[in-house]
Amino acid sequence: MDNPDLLKETTPAKEGSLDSVCIGRARSFAQIFASIAILIAVLVLVGWVLGIDILKRIGPGFPSTKVNSALCFIFTAGALFLGHLTPVRPWKKTCSFVLLAMVMLISGLTLAEFFTGWSFGIDQLFLKDQDAVSTEWPLGRMDGNSAITFLSYALAVLYLFRGKHGTAIAQVLVVAGLLLTLLTVTGFLFGVRIFSSFFSFSGLAVLTQADFILLGLSILCAHPGEGMVSIILADNPGGFVARRLIAPAILTPVFFGWIAKEGLSHGYYDAGFACLLIVLISMVVVCAIAARSVVELNRIEKERQLLSAARFQSDVRERGALEASRLKSEFVANVSHEIRTPMNGVLGMVNLLLGSNLTHEQREQAETIRQSGDALLNLVNEILDFSKIEAGKVQLDEKPFSLVDCADEVFNLLSTTARRNKVNLIFFVSAETPHYFRGDASRLRQVLINLVGNAVKFTDEGEVSLEITSVQHGGVHHQLEFQVADTGIGISPGALPLLFRPFQQVDASATRRHGGTGLGLAISKHLIDLMDGEITVSSILSVGSTFRFKIPLRACPPPSGAETEENLKLPPQSRFLLFAKGGKFPALLKRQIEAWDGEAQVVADPMAVIEMRDTTFAAVLMDNNSETMALAAQMKFDPAWNKIPRVLLDFEESLPPEKASLYPKRLAKPFKRLALHALLLELTGVQKVAKPVSAPASPAPLAQKIPLRILLAEDNHINQKVGLALLKRLGYSADIANNGREALEAVMRDRYDLVLLDIQMPEMDGIEAAQAMREKLKEKCPHLIAVTANVFAGAREEYLSKGFNDYLGKPLLPETLRQTVVRAAESLSSRPPAS
Repeated sequence: MDNPDLLKETTPAKEGSLDSVCIGRARSFAQIFASIAILIAVLVLVGWVLGIDILKRIGPGFPSTKVNSALCFIFTAGALFLGHLTPVRPWKKTCSFVLLAMVMLISGLTLAEFFTGWSFGIDQLFLKDQDAVSTEWPLGRMDGNSAITFLSYALAVLYLFRGKHGTAIAQVLVVAGLLLTLLTVTGFLFGVRIFSSFFSFSGLAVLTQADFILLGLSILCAHPGEGMVSIILADNPGGFVARRLIAPAILTPVFFGWIAKEGLSHGYYDAGFACLLIVLISMVVVCAIAARSVVELNRIEKERQLLSAARFQSDVRERGALEASRLKSEFVANVSHEIRTPMNGVLGMVNLLLGSNLTHEQREQAETIRQSGDALLNLVNEILDFSKIEAGKVQLDEKPFSLVDCADEVFNLLSTTARRNKVNLIFFVSAETPHYFRGDASRLRQVLINLVGNAVKFTDEGEVSLEITSVQHGGVHHQLEFQVADTGIGISPGALPLLFRPFQQVDASATRRHGGTGLGLAISKHLIDLMDGEITVSSILSVGSTFRFKIPLRACPPPSGAETEENLKLPPQSRFLLFAKGGKFPALLKRQIEAWDGEAQVVADPMAVIEMRDTTFAAVLMDNNSETMALAAQMKFDPAWNKIPRVLLDFEESLPPEKASLYPKRLAKPFKRLALHALLLELTGVQKVAKPVSAPASPAPLAQKIPLRILLAEDNHINQKVGLALLKRLGYSADIANNGREALEAVMRDRYDLVLLDIQMPEMDGIEAAQAMREKLKEKCPHLIAVTANVFAGAREEYLSKGFNDYLGKPLLPETLRQTVVRAAESLSSRPPAS
């Protein structure tokens, strides 16, 4: 395991107040200094073994470094390397302790010889024959000051293992050893002579003192993030000044003191002038260094002030951006509410109008209003969705869903537009693709509506197809690929990079034919990215476009009782002839029939059909084109072909009776998948067409089954009418409150089962009214439903947390309101009776 102290020092939290560059350099210097100390000691040993004087000393006239001193250098530096300068392992730590014990043993025995006068033979461990030069290896005894320094260094390395507090003690011991070394060097430089066997200033071994300095600095730099070294390396003015003053403070008196001493020894001046010279020079140097430090500190302070001002400006901009984002979110929410409120009136009244007796022309006009309202509502939803995505508030709601049903819903929504544009619209799910997955079906549906809707919108004639395939990646994980292809106007190569940018449109000119916000594709890409997928596009002008996107989904088993593909198999030997021209429509229709275990043969030439001798088909499916009528007429008068049912696939065009009689059956395009299956079953004789019956009688109003007393709190007069009319259709006669205060007074005065509370109302809003009702009525409080045009992700959960039982978004839809009332009745029936 690595040294915990070493790892701890490398963390940003530990070095947050230190100069990280100095920290890194200090660790590098520790390794370099220790390596040089070991190298010098090894060279000294080689000099003793081979008798090379230059390796034992730095030059003539200097004493040699003793062998036991060289060994202590190697042991101490090696222990430092093993224990602190490399990642620690248990065996390294043990070796480090052994080496330090040997250093303390040698230095301790040396000190004992000095103090007691005894001889332990430490200076003659390897002495073999003192008179024989070839075998002479005189170790000699190290000086007393060297023994003390080695002992302090060994203890310092040991203390480094004790963490932060041990590091402080270790650094103090190292500084003591360095001071003793400095005392020895300065004593030698100034010619100080102490006639003692313990301290020796006159016989200076230069390599020994250099090694002591290097080894001491290496121990100090081993843990630079702690102790006094961390103060020196701190990234602050104190550390900055310390790093510039320590070295001059040590070297200046030594250097100029030695110069003054040399001048005094040569008689250039007397002792008083020498002292004055040392003092003046030291003052000048210290003042110069201090002045330079002050200049640097002023520069640092200016930079700090500039940085502080920049940070302040950045904070101001960030707060401004946050405030702007908040205001934008509020603006979007308000715009959504203000648009949805009148849209609730428009769509609500149109739905009521469509439910009444209208002439064909009136119904067509009302349907146009409804479609225009839906288009406007879709634009609002796109802007809201983009705002949520931009704010990072969109979250996926993963639940089991049917992939085929999801695609069916998309095509059902777009079938009216495709039929109006006479565009073939068909989708196909490959046989190997499971039908049930776990994911966010609503977001996938939104992506498909955007892509298929765009394809239908930009295709004047031809076809739009959706193909879904999958590749299994072990177990239940699948990579689904969706391909939406059209034969529309296409996209120029220069416009392709703009497709997925928000508010960008291929044709943004005033004469453009197709509307839209330019957000649909941007939203689709964001949603696909959110689902860990990717989307690509290829297009050729005037030929068409193909959008492909892939998403990973997890397959899941179908729910009990669900319709599966096995239930849609056609009877054996179900053969169909498909007369259609080129394109993907006949090919995908053929693949779909074959996926149901049927057989389909596609023929594009009418003469080839007439000349066929094989007439064992269950039916002939005839796509409407310029040759279809003539072929149908010929088949009608051909005895062999006339026995086979003919099915016209068209867009419900109006046909004269003589042409309509050519086809016993018709199927309107784009047809639903299950409608096609039901027709094929009927044609094979498995399922007979039910005789048309009169329309079933209208079901009894919901109020007869679930009697409830309802209060509607709404401040908008038009929305009051819509709400009352929708409730009346369910059989309820509701009371009206114009704001939250009136609603509170009404529930305090009369007993209601259900209260529909609009959120934004004057005097008292819906949230305040709901909380007041809860507080005053407690368990007798009616079932409260939040009604708001401010729809957003998580709205239901938020309003439920504020005291509501349920949530309704505007515009109100008849079926949604009905389901909400049913849920309210179930909740009320499960309540314990009020005491």
